Amino acid sequence: MKNMTNIKIGIIGSGGMARHHLVRFAPMETAEVVAIASRNEQTGTQLAGEHNAVFIPEWHRLVQREDINGVVICTHNDSHGEIVLAALRADKHVFVEYPLASDVGEGEAALRLAEDRGRVLRVSHPEAVSNTHKALKQKIGELGDLLLTSFVRLTPGRGARPEILFNLSVSGTPAHFFIYHIYPIVDFFGGAASVKKNAVYEGLKENGQYDRFVNTLTVEFERGGVGQWTWAGGVAINAAEEHERYVLTDGTISDAGDGWHCTTPAGVTPLVIPDSPQPTLQKLWLSEIRDAADQPPNLEDARVALEAIRISLSSE
Repeated sequence: MKNMTNIKIGIIGSGGMARHHLVRFAPMETAEVVAIASRNEQTGTQLAGEHNAVFIPEWHRLVQREDINGVVICTHNDSHGEIVLAALRADKHVFVEYPLASDVGEGEAALRLAEDRGRVLRVSHPEAVSNTHKALKQKIGELGDLLLTSFVRLTPGRGARPEILFNLSVSGTPAHFFIYHIYPIVDFFGGAASVKKNAVYEGLKENGQYDRFVNTLTVEFERGGVGQWTWAGGVAINAAEEHERYVLTDGTISDAGDGWHCTTPAGVTPLVIPDSPQPTLQKLWLSEIRDAADQPPNLEDARVALEAIRISLSSE
């Protein structure tokens, strides 16, 4: 891989996220999308034709191709773990949409395979290239020990994606569907020593569809402090609300929809977010693949993603 001119990529999926990745990869001289696999032959064939790639109906065949170095997985949540494992067993580098898996055992096996085979395993959580996340992490480090982190999200009506969110058999529990709010907190404060959960569904049908839900998690972190997540969807509220707080021994950082603020005995100040340019996750993944030719890949992102699904899947 040292002398590789282009990193050859296979994409599994042909929906919106597959198109998103293709838009990012297309202008990169070091990337070449050679194959697209999808169970939807119509959209898969169209997408492959637009990008001069080969269309393959079965993803199993794509991960076995010798002319592919990395696989990008953009399928439904419940298939992520199986495809990640197959790609790693075929010695491919992997970029997977979150969540890493819908089973903790699959996530653990994926991390072991990536370590054993020296493959890059990156999940699509954007914190690695987020100025806001980096600023929060630095400020949290200045404010002592964690006492409480809390997240509350209220969504009116049925939301923008009822076919996904309001279907347990497709999305899994809401805590797993909204894992992008668990991942950053695990990155800040580490894994959980214990998790307590509660879920209420109204209008729950045998096929897994439902009308409304309340899903809560309370976590005790191994390093100390408590985390609380609450999601309620399909509820009677005029507009969506979201509140986040990090309560530490020397101050509190919070966002109630009007930007992040830090409160200390000295007063309230806005959190300063640097405007420094950051690479895209796709560029970061490609650079990690090139670096893996000379040194073991950094799998910290995958470790955080694994701890995040331990918490989210406990809600089942």
